[in-house]
Amino acid sequence: MFGNNIKELRKEKGLTQTQLAQAVGVTQGAIYFWEKEINEPTVGYILKLAEFFQVSIDDLLSHTAPSSGVSTKSAKMMAIFSSLSEKKQDLLITMAQEML
Repeated sequence: MFGNNIKELRKEKGLTQTQLAQAVGVTQGAIYFWEKEINEPTVGYILKLAEFFQVSIDDLLSHTAPSSGVSTKSAKMMAIFSSLSEKKQDLLITMAQEML
């Protein structure tokens, strides 16, 4: 889940892997590997990520969505939404708007 937490936080900020990599001083490939949980960042980079995203280290490393002011239901919905194709995301947005 650690890799998913990084990915979700990155997407919340509207960043690409390359932009996040530049912000914390690594390559885009490192971000890719962290998000896919192929390997993990060193303690120093975990600190940088937590500081950059303004979340606690516990939240960043937890098996649940980080508490960046987002409810658990909202975090779950964002995770589901981000896993959809762009076409399905657009459809979901349209459906949600119709429900309002």
